[in-house]
Amino acid sequence: MPVIDDINRRLISALKTDGRYSNAELARQLGLNVATVSRRIQKMLRDDVINITAVLNPYKLGYNAHALIALNVELAKVDAICGEVISSHNTSLVVTTFGRYDIMLLADFPSWEELQDFVGRQLPRIEGVVKLDTFPVVENKKTDNPLFKFESGSGKAASIDAGDRDIIETLEKDGRASFSDVAKRLGMSLATVSRRVARLKEEEIIKILAVRNPSKMGYMANAYALIHAELNKVDDICRQLATLNSVHLIMTLMSGFELVVGIHQVSSEALYKFILDKVATIDGVLNTETLVCGEIRKRSYPLFYLDNEL
Repeated sequence: MPVIDDINRRLISALKTDGRYSNAELARQLGLNVATVSRRIQKMLRDDVINITAVLNPYKLGYNAHALIALNVELAKVDAICGEVISSHNTSLVVTTFGRYDIMLLADFPSWEELQDFVGRQLPRIEGVVKLDTFPVVENKKTDNPLFKFESGSGKAASIDAGDRDIIETLEKDGRASFSDVAKRLGMSLATVSRRVARLKEEEIIKILAVRNPSKMGYMANAYALIHAELNKVDDICRQLATLNSVHLIMTLMSGFELVVGIHQVSSEALYKFILDKVATIDGVLNTETLVCGEIRKRSYPLFYLDNEL
């Protein structure tokens, strides 16, 4: 288990604000020397404690259709399948799971037609996908610290071109890559990359920040509970779940199940007890089905993620 001491926590907190703060700026803010900052950030990245990535703003891009998608796959092809879905700009979460399904992902699209094309045409074509179930998302019920502000009636979606997409894709893989490296990789000028990134950030089309890996922060048992509930009690159930610190995600669903709930716990025993004592006992919960996380393969999803201090 990586050591997450007070200095690392302070570094993570600063990088949650801006993942591109220079080592010199971080050293100034925290009263450290530059070498210490550089060494600690590199180790946290290497140990997968954090991932510094560009996160797309679904509101600015006009993403109005969201779905939880669960896949049954040939287990020998899990890595290849995850690689394909991770590469899509339209997936914000990809995890391998134990239980009824092998892979679970969140997908976000501008329209339900595009989402349907992804589910009905693109995913089934991936070699090794055996079956998939789609649960359209009705509402996100827990965003105590949303990354982006929803702006009702904000007009048409922001315009980004292929060059912007290439830059975003590069910064999704490495949010701290120097602009000169990005320019070299993409065959652009340094001035072009700097100007485009500045616009993308200024217009809040993207934010570049640290996203933490809960399993490296002491939360060794991470799961998603799919819940069948009495329809007239769903809102009350959501309100009660939202008060529980271990719950980082609550979404209401349109079909199959009424809710999906993301849970962090320190051990499998604690997870079992939490679901049994805290979730299943809520009035209106009929039954739960738990998908235990194997690996988090993509986690650029702060919009859906309660970013508590772990």
